[in-house]
Amino acid sequence: MTLRSRLLLQTCLLAMMTGTGLAPGTANAQNSAPVPLFLKQEAQQDAVTQPGNDMPANNGTTGSNPGGFGSGSTSVNSFPSDPNAVQSVTLQAIDAEAVGTLDPSQGGLGVDMWNGTTRKSAAKLVSELPATPATHTARDLQQRLLLSVAALPQDTPKVSLLEARVAKLINMGALDGAIDLVRATPQGSRGAMLAQAEVNALLIAGRIDDACATIESYSAIYDEMFWLKAAAMCALHANDPTSAAFSVDLVREMDGESDATFFGLVAAIRGGTAVDADLLTDLRPIDIALLSIAKQSIPESQLETGNAVSIIGLTNAVATPTDVRLEAAHKAENLGLISAQQLGDIYSAVNFDPADLENALDDAAEGVQARQYAKLYQAAAKSDVPAVRAEILAALFETAQIEGDFLQAARLCAPLVEEIPINGDFSWFAITALKTSIAVNSIERAASWLQVAKSSANPGNDISSRLSLLYPVLAISGLEDTGAPKPNDDAVQVNQDVMNGATTNQPRFGLGGAVTPAPTQPSQTVDLQALTDHRSRMTEWQEIQAASSDQAAARRNAELVFNLYDGFGIEVPEGAWNSLLIAPYAEERTTISSVVNHYLRVGATGNQKAKTVAMAIQAQQIATMPNADPKALADTVAALTMVGLQADAQHLAVELLLASDR
Repeated sequence: MTLRSRLLLQTCLLAMMTGTGLAPGTANAQNSAPVPLFLKQEAQQDAVTQPGNDMPANNGTTGSNPGGFGSGSTSVNSFPSDPNAVQSVTLQAIDAEAVGTLDPSQGGLGVDMWNGTTRKSAAKLVSELPATPATHTARDLQQRLLLSVAALPQDTPKVSLLEARVAKLINMGALDGAIDLVRATPQGSRGAMLAQAEVNALLIAGRIDDACATIESYSAIYDEMFWLKAAAMCALHANDPTSAAFSVDLVREMDGESDATFFGLVAAIRGGTAVDADLLTDLRPIDIALLSIAKQSIPESQLETGNAVSIIGLTNAVATPTDVRLEAAHKAENLGLISAQQLGDIYSAVNFDPADLENALDDAAEGVQARQYAKLYQAAAKSDVPAVRAEILAALFETAQIEGDFLQAARLCAPLVEEIPINGDFSWFAITALKTSIAVNSIERAASWLQVAKSSANPGNDISSRLSLLYPVLAISGLEDTGAPKPNDDAVQVNQDVMNGATTNQPRFGLGGAVTPAPTQPSQTVDLQALTDHRSRMTEWQEIQAASSDQAAARRNAELVFNLYDGFGIEVPEGAWNSLLIAPYAEERTTISSVVNHYLRVGATGNQKAKTVAMAIQAQQIATMPNADPKALADTVAALTMVGLQADAQHLAVELLLASDR
């Protein structure tokens, strides 16, 4: 007897026992979405330009399938002479694999982003993307790559790029994106993998009610063991022991008790006992749901595994001890598994004594770092006096800077910083507000805070020196004019030169010895005053670096800045590299493989946007590693700029610089 037959028998028996009729489940109304308009238009165009049609295409040639969206024959009758006659047209099949939730106006990478890439290699690129990109900028790029509406090559139609995209979204914890992508796919085009992925994403997110509704809608279609275990889980969630017993017994009959974790969790729910911790080492989405039903917490040890399922589960589960949940949420936001708003909600839910919040700046720090952040965050949020709020935020940011959490603190507290008035009364807070605004890409507010800082700088404060230390971030983010070419064709050429290994003023050698040519002048007019100011500011920055107590860190920071400048076509002042010319010259570096570097260059120069983005994400994985090769990071921002992603390149570079500022 097949599993489907057994499920039908179970349903019939239940119907007889309860006296109810059998009503087939219906799919969720959100499961079907309109086919993107560009695909419809392409299919309609192909329908009238197929070989063998009586009517040629508008250009007088026989039609073909240039976009490769569909397959199969399409026939069109000759158009009748009567313009009012009804004409029947049979459209080609639409490639459901091209579905997405982001078009270019929403941050998508464009319909032609897979240009120059085979479907098989595209699926490989997607599957090998990191589960935890090293930076939030790269994570955002990766999610946009996976969610973009795009035409696909038809070389290997049996390879499912859609399944690879959904699997990677779940792997990286982008659960809402995975669910939306599955539901944007026409119902009839989904296979078992997509259906299971939708359910798993809902379970990981803790949306058990939604998951069970989805399981019911698919129950008449698929008969794998996954669905029987899911049915048992839903029956337990609904406190329906009879249905649960049927499903659990069928699992045992069909598969034995090989799944010890599943049966251990079921026994714990039925008996109200604790689950054996040894069964909870490699948790699946259904295990997370069963633990929630059992009202038991995920082992704290799972926090160190890096398993996105466990970390999100620890963050969402009500049964998780408060301090463990705070640490899980802190880690989850850093990895991009939850948003800064979700982190703020979790921090806001912690119970603190009102007196502790009133004296947050005077009390001793909490034993758990995330708990200290939560206390300061709550104290700042509850203060309606701007000066007091700014003082509390300044303390939070100071702690975060020391702990290496500044970027997270910026994402978390940006809404609170926005409520601080931008004027001279808060000049002491201007640099912190400036850095925070840059970190969250609020450049207009950053420009206003920069103006406050500059106008308030005087010999009696340290604002001037702090601005000098921040200068490379200001330069790359566009808040200071460096005299570099703006992001147009000239900037692209500069980055093309960087990708090809060219440098400015490169000497050539002849019979008369080395000859240094005159600097290449960009086709646009250079602002000489801006260039002079840039050189002066860089001299000030280098002097501060030279006075640093940690010269090794200062040297690494200078290398990163100079390489990023090269990537953006910003001048590294003459002689700046000389300060780094210290033997030994051979160093042990963490860098990217030559094949990644090769395809990064090939993709960028060939305007293959998806391949370039995939390789850029791989290349920046070294960003947080010790002794990371800054040249690889320079190539990364240069490649992104070349394919039109200048803003993403800037965000990545700024994130790298702010993260390195300890």
